[in-house]
Amino acid sequence: MTQLKILLATTGLDIGGAETHVTELAKELKKMGHTPIVTSSGGIYEEELKDYDIEHIKSPLDSKNIKDILVSFSTLYKAVKENNIDIIHAHGRIAALIAKIVSSCLKVNFMTTSHALFDSRLPFRYLTFWGDEVIAVSEDVKRHLMKCFEVAEEKITVIPNGISEKKFNPDIDYPKALEELGLKQNSKKIVYISRITDALAELTKLVIEAGLLLNENTVNAEIIIVGDGDQFTQIEAVAKEANTKNDVVRILGKRVDIAKILSIADVVIGVGRTSLEAMAMGKPVIIAGGEGYAGLLTPSNYELVKETNFTGRDVGSLSSAQQLCVELLSVFELSKNELRETNEFVRVKIVESYYIDKMAINTESVYYRLQASDD
Repeated sequence: MTQLKILLATTGLDIGGAETHVTELAKELKKMGHTPIVTSSGGIYEEELKDYDIEHIKSPLDSKNIKDILVSFSTLYKAVKENNIDIIHAHGRIAALIAKIVSSCLKVNFMTTSHALFDSRLPFRYLTFWGDEVIAVSEDVKRHLMKCFEVAEEKITVIPNGISEKKFNPDIDYPKALEELGLKQNSKKIVYISRITDALAELTKLVIEAGLLLNENTVNAEIIIVGDGDQFTQIEAVAKEANTKNDVVRILGKRVDIAKILSIADVVIGVGRTSLEAMAMGKPVIIAGGEGYAGLLTPSNYELVKETNFTGRDVGSLSSAQQLCVELLSVFELSKNELRETNEFVRVKIVESYYIDKMAINTESVYYRLQASDD
């Protein structure tokens, strides 16, 4: 098959489902013989791309400022022209807007991936461009695209974000992880990974409070928080205050060694990609995020939560730290057999459907279909 040159345009390369997916997709496309080039505002995954000899072109795709948009247009235009790009694959609204203009100017194929439910109110509805092929990461995102943006069903392919089998599996062992992360040997370790902004920052506070409640319930618990955002300093202060009552919170900020951190978890709180990575490592997962809450992921609620890309959208809501504390206590009270059965169930689902090699092959098929439609 023809080897393609693909420009992957995204907001940035820091912690986040879309950003991590772009990094993993670029690496997999490189293995398949294609030439991926990534353009973004940058971040911690730049070094990983460099290690795989994948070019990264810095551009302020995280900014709505008109001057930055003009800079991004110039950067993408030059990248497409100088590298003879076959396809621009945008991940994010600003990236898609600029990619659409560049593709129109240079007659290059353009497509997008929708990683979430985009705001369809005016004027956003008319400033959002999807391209001739669209990948939706879940069925509810597909329905949203059809209903709110009138994207034709035949243009949409559902391909969930892929997880690296090499990075995330239960056989990975980090013998010095507890020491390196400054954790206790005998505590129940609750890992929470998320951006720390807006509703997610409020959720982070509930997670910390739940940790304090667990210790009041005689559970020796530690809360490990991974992530960054514009309210990180505020959450640091909340964590510091909590630790004056009980030394319960470890706040790690931005990290790329997510597998190491997940390896020491007794339970993981998160949504989307975080939940998938934890599932791949055979960890119990409580689905809690900025869009919804589904509690512990089990065989009984798996299909429902899968429909929402493991976000808990329209499933339920988390109203208090007490509610989360009760959920965590119920996880800790499960027998070893119950826990093993649940963990094995969700891990099998990951192996069947969510590894990055399968996701990359399916994405490649979309690329070839897009190219063929242009012949």
